[in-house]
Order: sequence, then structure tokens, then C-alpha cells
Amino acid sequence: MSEPLPSENTFDHLRSDDGEHVGYIHMTDDGAFIPYDLLHRRCAEAGDLDAAESLLDELGLRMFMEQWWLDADGQQIPVLIQEVHRDRVLVAPTAEGAIAKAADMTAVVELVLPTDRLHSR
Repeated sequence: MSEPLPSENTFDHLRSDDGEHVGYIHMTDDGAFIPYDLLHRRCAEAGDLDAAESLLDELGLRMFMEQWWLDADGQQIPVLIQEVHRDRVLVAPTAEGAIAKAADMTAVVELVLPTDRLHSR
């Protein structure tokens, strides 16, 4: 399972050009900064604040355009990310290679973050 997003000394990062929430930055005890994406995945090693912010700004909301697999009872189901909240993500099953309009919105699955059941394809 993924390492949990630290609750202390962690703040939301808003993209500088439009104020969109694109990740989290954790300040370590020694004053370094670790960027995490919206799925609580660590994006880089600890470094300076500018580097962490730049990386998250670059990643942005790209995850909504990527294709994902959901591990479900030993099967890998293709899904699209529908919503991301601080503590959970909602995904919808889709046909292999389908576009967002083909997602089955009646079968949305909620996953608590961090999760080891969601993988990019």
C-alpha cells in the first residue's frame, strides 16, 4: 500500500496561474518539501519548495485524462477517474480504450486514499 499522506505539516498546493488544487506539499522536519499528487502519491524526493511547486504545477490535473486499472477481486477493470477528494477518489468502469463519455456512471466505485487498487495503464 502507498505511504499515507502525512497529516501534519502538509498543505494544499494551488496552481499559480489559475488557483486549481493540483496536489499537496509536505514540509519535513528538516525543512525540505515533498510533493504529492491528488491521489496521495509521492512525486519526488524531498527538495526545495520551488521545485515541489513547479512539479505539481506541471502535473496539474493530467490524471483525469489518463487511463487507469482498478484491481477488483483479482481482475483489472479499466476505469476513469471521476472525482478526487482529499480522502477518497471516485472511479467509473469503462470499456477498454473508451473515452470519458463511455464511462458507466451507474457503477461508480469509491476508494479511500491512499489506495493500492488503482494503477495507471
